[in-house]
Amino acid sequence: MTDRDECSFPYALFFALIGFLAGVLTLVLRSRRNLTMSATPSVAQDAPSRAIILPESMPTGTLPSPEDLTIIEGIGPKVQAVLRAGGIHSLKQLSRTQPAKLKALLVAAGNRISNPDTWPVQAALAAAGKMNELKTMHAGLKARRKY
Repeated sequence: MTDRDECSFPYALFFALIGFLAGVLTLVLRSRRNLTMSATPSVAQDAPSRAIILPESMPTGTLPSPEDLTIIEGIGPKVQAVLRAGGIHSLKQLSRTQPAKLKALLVAAGNRISNPDTWPVQAALAAAGKMNELKTMHAGLKARRKY
């Protein structure tokens, strides 16, 4: 027998140890992933004291821009341009404008089709962030519209 035939290093024990450690690592990683996926959103214990905590009912990224008038049912890009030319640049301004003034702006621009009667109410809801109420109002307006 040569020195190459006899090996004093216990390869079987070494590979068994590697397999055991790989299994333990897999279990640890799976348990950490399951904890992060199943955890309910709550205030973290280590959150900074100045962190902004949003209510669970308010999804982030769904509030419209205060300058985006097209969120209002009946206002598209062309009508938005007419309103901006008339000095109405934000939802707050639109919510404080009388429908008669809005109609006069539209007629002066050659638009006799648009009906601005509900625009101030819709703008007030959007400016206040009441998107669920605004969507409900949009659904009612679309149901009343006849094609």
